[in-house]
Parts: sequence; C-alpha cells; structure tokens
Amino acid sequence: METVIRAPAAGILLERLVDPGDPVVPLTSYQAGTDLATLADMSDLIFKGTVDEIDVGKLDMGFPVRLKVGALPDQAIIGKLTRIAPQAIERDNAKLFEVEIELDSVEGVLLRAGYSANADVVIREKKNILLIPERLVIFEDEGAKTFVELPGDVPEAEPRKVAVKIGLSDGLNIEVISGVKEGDKVVQRPPREIEG
Repeated sequence: METVIRAPAAGILLERLVDPGDPVVPLTSYQAGTDLATLADMSDLIFKGTVDEIDVGKLDMGFPVRLKVGALPDQAIIGKLTRIAPQAIERDNAKLFEVEIELDSVEGVLLRAGYSANADVVIREKKNILLIPERLVIFEDEGAKTFVELPGDVPEAEPRKVAVKIGLSDGLNIEVISGVKEGDKVVQRPPREIEG
C-alpha cells in the first residue's frame, strides 16, 4: 500500500531522512513517529548566536546588526535583534546569552542554512567624526578631565597639554569632539620600561 505525504509548508528541502521503501511509523500519542525530511523557508532567515554576560546589558530589541558571513566576505548582510534569552547558558566556564537576529533579504545574495557568521550589534553610531587612538588620551580625576599632548612650537620644546572633550570609543579609537582639529599632530610617548 502506498501513501502520499504532502509537505505542510512550502520551502527548500534541506535534508531527506528516509529513502523510498524505508519503513516509517506515524506520530501518535504512543510513539514519536519517523522524521521524513527537513524543510526551510529560505526567504525568512534567522541568525542564532551568543553574547557574553558582560555585553548583554547593553543590548535591546530592535537594535540594528551587521553580519559578516565567512563564505560571503564581500557581502553586506544586515538585520535586527529580535530575541535575547532570559537565562544564561554556561560554555567553557563563561556565561553566555543566546540571541536571534532576523536577517533582511539582500537582492542577489544566496544565503544557505548553516553558514557561520559574526554579528556586530550597533549600539550607538556616528559618522564623519574625528578619531584618535585612545592610548594618546590622558585621563585625570577618574576620567573627569581628558587631555592630549601636542608638540611644542620648536622641536626641542616640551609637549603641551591640551584639554579635549571626548565622545564614543570602540576600545581602540576615541571620538574627539573639541580641543584638537583634523590634521593636528598628537604626541605619542614611548612605552615606559618597568623595572623589577
């Protein structure tokens, strides 16, 4: 006896778990049933990843996300954060929170299930700003005052401290709102030798 089994939804066949002629059993309250295939709607993709507990407090639903897909290094994939797990999981002695990101469809880009990717969540963003390496900024009074050193008027002169107002930082570079302008030279002190 032959039975026709129709897919409950449209999509792409990702995996066929049985071959023609294999015995299958139906889903009942007494048995799990046999999985026949895995289908997916490839027009509505979700990225699943994890965020460290240190960073999860900075995130909120709807934040824009930029993805870098390993197999498509030249393609810009964007999406938005749609789920942050309420409970952490532990992996390699670190507490991580699972997140889900809905991907926007990109014309002419074929995304496949199972691609590995890294996601950058955009918390705050500014464009056309002046940046300097953060290591050149001198912090005083627990960060209340910030300075940079500019070269003296003559080569032998000591550098002079100039107060600057700073903005966003990515940990390496920092925004300078006022105090110096584009093209100014900033002094970088050589690293100190530690004795002992």
